[in-house]
Amino acid sequence: MNFRQWMLCAMLSAGALSPVQARDADDVVIFSTAVKVDVDAAGEAVGFESSAELSPALRDLVETRARELQFRPAMVDGQARGGVTYAMFTVCAVPEGDRMLVAAEFGGNGPVLADGAISPAPPRYPVEALKRGLSADLIVHYEVQADGGAVFESLEYAEGTRAQGRRLFEAMAQDWVAGMRYTPEQVGGEAVATRISMPVSFEVMRGGRREAQRMLERNRQEWLERPECQAAQQAQGGGHMVSAESPFVIRDAG
Repeated sequence: MNFRQWMLCAMLSAGALSPVQARDADDVVIFSTAVKVDVDAAGEAVGFESSAELSPALRDLVETRARELQFRPAMVDGQARGGVTYAMFTVCAVPEGDRMLVAAEFGGNGPVLADGAISPAPPRYPVEALKRGLSADLIVHYEVQADGGAVFESLEYAEGTRAQGRRLFEAMAQDWVAGMRYTPEQVGGEAVATRISMPVSFEVMRGGRREAQRMLERNRQEWLERPECQAAQQAQGGGHMVSAESPFVIRDAG
């Protein structure tokens, strides 16, 4: 069985949110959630199950968006197979008068964390790196096993990350990945392994509370510029993004 790779697009530093941890910024509510999708051997999505923690209206919204997805079936020894994947959506609700305009944007598909969260809890900042004022932008590559465990593979560093701090961040990443537990995807009724690449940013905050407030405002503006919030403000659903290479690849829109 070939391995698949699923690219998670959200930066952990921005805090991808679970259904019960919605961010409220000036009455704009943003959160992420997953929909379990059963895919048949023709690549058709035939079953949907969203989080029971969502309201009926939000469950209907994300399941309706999931029904729009069209997959290519997983291939095993040249044979098409159905299975289970998990479609990730970010939901944005924007107030307009006495109503809320809501839209959901597809962000990829793959395994989900066993505790129902969309992204793992952020890793701890390496203490020695923090003392030395070291920042880093990196991508943690790891593999979700068929039993739900995760195995660290490697780190990819952005240009400019100081070489002397790399061992500190690698040790952090190994410990972080070792604590993850997933619900894996399934192909033909069997759980399968998936490679994941997770962007992570570490930045030393200088300037105290005022700088922290500026960073929160920048993050808020970045969220408001995301497609799902733009779609909500236009009172229409956003177009879906193409997922990376999962066993169930999204068909091209055309």
